[in-house]
Amino acid sequence: MCHLVVRISLVAALLVSVLDVTGCSTLGVSNIPVDQMKMNYSTGDDKFFSYKGMEVRYRDEGSGPVLVLLHGVCSSLETWDGWVSQMKGQFRVIRLDIPGFGITGPALDRNDYSIERAVEFLDTFATHANFSIAGNSLGGYIAWNYALKYPHKVNKLILIDPVGYTQKMPWLLRFASNPVIRPMARHIMPRMFFDKAVYQVYGDKSKVTPEIKKRYFEFAMREGNKGSYVDIFTLMRKQNESPTLSNEIPNIKAPTLVMWGTKDEWIPFENLDKWKKDLPSATFISYDGAGHVPMEELPEITAKDALEFLR
Repeated sequence: MCHLVVRISLVAALLVSVLDVTGCSTLGVSNIPVDQMKMNYSTGDDKFFSYKGMEVRYRDEGSGPVLVLLHGVCSSLETWDGWVSQMKGQFRVIRLDIPGFGITGPALDRNDYSIERAVEFLDTFATHANFSIAGNSLGGYIAWNYALKYPHKVNKLILIDPVGYTQKMPWLLRFASNPVIRPMARHIMPRMFFDKAVYQVYGDKSKVTPEIKKRYFEFAMREGNKGSYVDIFTLMRKQNESPTLSNEIPNIKAPTLVMWGTKDEWIPFENLDKWKKDLPSATFISYDGAGHVPMEELPEITAKDALEFLR
């Protein structure tokens, strides 16, 4: 009990410090209504898919073979803007805000964030006979698990700094999923935390613009998303402790390209060697100086490499 009191006191002190530094306007207690988020971020290309009480936002652009894009944790379909501009002349590119993030927002049942249900969601969403998938981070984890369960549906697989092996969790995920912090994190996620996270996922910090920081923060403030972030972070913490997390990687059959930023602070670049060992048939490309989201940080270069692999 004494340790719990001390930990709660430390949390309270932290929150007071955040208030002193940032003020209430950036404390992250607000909730942005869905309609406002649509006004801020939707375009004429946005469509919505009804699934288990959610309205899943997606965009379907271009023509040709189908390529589905899955973003990572705390992100949204905007992370693929650079890729889509390069690819939609050759591919039908479909990207979405996966449940728990973006305008899609929280699932009614937090169990829907499990990898098994995420794979089933993707199979319900992507009804095409066969297609290729590219996924970053958590999206990469969903992508390679989907390829394992439905190998006959996946033409090619692109994994960008994917979740795959046990590791030290990124600070934001560790903090918000801490049992003592979780109840507060459902209501309070300070702007300074997300600004720090954005700087961490970019290798070249000079590329972090005010617009990028604002986007990541405002999607976290979408009504319901703070709670879904906590649920997903908590699930990822548990998943990260599983000794069987990477066991099935050698069984991936789809032709696979693994891309990685050498300055990834969220999923260590050293994990690329583990992929090389467990999936030697794959193609591997690293991006010197890039961070956790090289497709967002280096869209032209990474899209070119992806297109060459997909042809």
